[in-house]
Amino acid sequence: MAPPSANRSHQQLVVLPVLLLLLIRIPASAAAAADTSLSTLSYSHHCPNLPSALDLPGGEVSALGPDAHVPVPEVSTGYFVGGDRIFGPDPSSQPRSFSLLPSSVARTTNASLLHVSATLTVSGGRRPFRDRGGRNLFEYDGRARHFRPRLPRFTGRRGSITFGLEGYYSTGSGDLCMVGTGSGRAADGSPVHFLPVVLRLGFPSPANVTRPFVTGRLENVDTISPIEPISLVAYTQEGYAYGESASCPPPPAGRLDALQVFENRNFSCAHLSSMLKSPFRLDYPSGSESTASSLGIHQSYMYVNRMHCNDDGAVRAYVAFTNQTELSRYYFMLGEKAVVVDGFWDQKSSRLCLKGCHVVKSGPSRADLAVGECGIGMSFWFPAVWSLQQRSFSAGLVWNASLKSGEAIAAGSSAITPNYRGNLSGLKYNYTKVDEAMKYYEKSGLNKNRKGKFPDSNSYQDLVFRFFVKRGGGSGYASPVTIGSMLFDGNSLVVQDPFSRHVTAEMKQRLLNVSYDIYYVGNWSLESFHRRHISAEGVYDTKTGSLCMIACRELNVSSDCEILVTAQFSSLDAKVAQHVKGAIKSLRKKTDPLFFEMLDIASYGMYVEQVDASIWRMDIESTMTLISMTLACVFIAVQLFHVNKVPEALPAMSITMLVVLALGYMIPLVLNFDALFKNSNKQTVPLSGGGWLEVNEVMVRIITMVTFLLQLRLLQQAWSARSVDASKAESWAAEKKVLWICLPLYIIGGAITWVVHMRSNHSRRMLRQVVHLKPVEQQAFWEDLVSYCGLILDGFLLPQVILNVFSDSKVRALSPGFYIGSTLIRVLPHVYDVFRRQHFVPSLRPSYMYAGPRDDLFSLAWDIVIPCGALLLSALLFFQQWRGGAFFLCSKNRRTREYEMVSMASS
Repeated sequence: MAPPSANRSHQQLVVLPVLLLLLIRIPASAAAAADTSLSTLSYSHHCPNLPSALDLPGGEVSALGPDAHVPVPEVSTGYFVGGDRIFGPDPSSQPRSFSLLPSSVARTTNASLLHVSATLTVSGGRRPFRDRGGRNLFEYDGRARHFRPRLPRFTGRRGSITFGLEGYYSTGSGDLCMVGTGSGRAADGSPVHFLPVVLRLGFPSPANVTRPFVTGRLENVDTISPIEPISLVAYTQEGYAYGESASCPPPPAGRLDALQVFENRNFSCAHLSSMLKSPFRLDYPSGSESTASSLGIHQSYMYVNRMHCNDDGAVRAYVAFTNQTELSRYYFMLGEKAVVVDGFWDQKSSRLCLKGCHVVKSGPSRADLAVGECGIGMSFWFPAVWSLQQRSFSAGLVWNASLKSGEAIAAGSSAITPNYRGNLSGLKYNYTKVDEAMKYYEKSGLNKNRKGKFPDSNSYQDLVFRFFVKRGGGSGYASPVTIGSMLFDGNSLVVQDPFSRHVTAEMKQRLLNVSYDIYYVGNWSLESFHRRHISAEGVYDTKTGSLCMIACRELNVSSDCEILVTAQFSSLDAKVAQHVKGAIKSLRKKTDPLFFEMLDIASYGMYVEQVDASIWRMDIESTMTLISMTLACVFIAVQLFHVNKVPEALPAMSITMLVVLALGYMIPLVLNFDALFKNSNKQTVPLSGGGWLEVNEVMVRIITMVTFLLQLRLLQQAWSARSVDASKAESWAAEKKVLWICLPLYIIGGAITWVVHMRSNHSRRMLRQVVHLKPVEQQAFWEDLVSYCGLILDGFLLPQVILNVFSDSKVRALSPGFYIGSTLIRVLPHVYDVFRRQHFVPSLRPSYMYAGPRDDLFSLAWDIVIPCGALLLSALLFFQQWRGGAFFLCSKNRRTREYEMVSMASS
């Protein structure tokens, strides 16, 4: 029996953990109770005007069914001012946004209150990236399948904080008050944790053209590390009451025809919004000065920044005016000037008729917006007739309804809205400069006959080209707008009746009327990095591939239409990298301030059929690479069987040759090690056969690994046999002589490769200085060295031939299947390279899957020298194994040695 002291000790040990658990749970429970009471006290303290109420059982509000009419506080995107400590300063060029998305809404015992839980996200503070050279000015858009200008991007960290909020919303007054905490990161990357805030928003109830904004503040209630309040503003989304219908006067002369965009179908707000999303360039015609002055509008661009509609065609919008061209319409935009408008879509005249009011500041903050004087008229339509100077996909007017002069500010968007999928079959083009272009076409000699077949209306996609300016720097791309009476929408031709007599006869003509859109970065706009637009129209000769057009460029307040654009396309079957050369020339006198020096342009690329042929070529080359490596593996296996049948072949094999072959299989594995596990091949343009190419590439790597292991096995057997050979001293002595001859040759070749590499890079730098090109990535020395290693592999039989000379052996060290087959594997890429030069168009950045620059040296000279040298070595080896290693050395020493061997044999 244990003593009493022991029992007391045991009881104390049992009670102690229980006490510790109680001590832990009591503070935790107290803290939880304190947090609950703090949340209640915090809401009642910060939101006294909206007292809390109990939720009704089953009172959840759904967005569908009978609850669809219940107003729910929601903001998809808005703008905020303040919070500079977290989001940095607030310049207009940096996008700032906030969103409020309810997660749950419930009715309460107070009929005018809704209990709301929501997520508030506040983001902003990126730094604009400034290009410092070394980048292409254009990039490939794989989705749209065309090249687009690479414009300045917003890069770096973007401050973003997400708040979980809970509170109450009054359906009567439109007031919302919520409390909660948020976490995220600041613009400088520092973390932000558990930031307590109170959100107060006022939703207009009901909203109308004079009360369209949601405004409020987000305040930090942290007394330890407070931040300044954030002012919020957004364009209301729900609960809008439209005013009286807006009047829509007839458009000015020349713009009476409008496309019936909703012909035979119902009105669609999403469709209309997508057609108006591009920025509108404002034009102030003569006589509109009073209108512009009375409206206070002097900006260059107009954005329909926010638009909402009803199914019956009622439309309301927030429109911003600015001088900036690179703003995102996905953010709520303040701009230098703004108006709010509402109205309706007139189905009969196919126009949008709006009236509205000025947006003014109501406080010191940029987010303090209110509505001022009204009397603004606005209309939009989609012109059915285009011309050289009137190519607006969507057009508009802005006027002062209180003035009787009738003058208005004209607005026009870009030619075709990107990714537009509407009906454009009713659109017509009016050519006005064809006769003038014909004069320059005949005067410049572009009508002279040329050999070959050139792009025509059947291969219209080949008439799109990207170009570079040879002198002065810059680049751009040109795309047809119309070819004859057919509209080109970027990917296809829009024809009302492709089988009509008019269209059929038009497609057979030699001279086609064409119009182009040319976008250009450089010369006039390189410093500001703005993309410039040039409109052009003229004639295209399908028999000579010559293009001659009169063009207009946009200036600040006017346009310059005395510009000549000429271009000559190469024939469709030409095997040249440059397929377009031309010029952009000013027709003004040199003393004219708008005169500019002629710009020589060049385009390097391929036609559509050539691109298809190039993809087919890559598929074939990938298969050829796979077959070639498989045969190399088979030939090594043949040699392994050969040495098993002829044991004396192992010590007669050149160790230097086997090491060269092993390194030849190892180098591709080292350079493409990641390709065994992931695809590291970055392609500029997506290819349809990319999956098959990737599978072939992985299979090639696997077979290369197997071939390398078999080559190591052959090297190990030869080394072991040489070590136990009775005449190993003579064999190693001959091998050293081989090494003393081959190694200096390899080193001298490497030095020559380095000299050629340095001279070629120097020539590239000089060429860039002459044509003022931006620096591009130079070819590394190791890439040239890898190509030189391919040359060493081409002469892999050289060490064996030299060894046979010194040993004067007739032993069949190498199987004919091995050395002849391996020689053919090295020769065939050069034969194929000759074929490729004859039948495929070279590109600036070719993608060679077989016979590429990483495999060997390829040129017209190398394609002759290397096969001849490899076949010569193979022939020498054949005769050496037949008549002796030094059969071609008819010297006295060789005859004496043969006489001594015969005498010893007879004795």
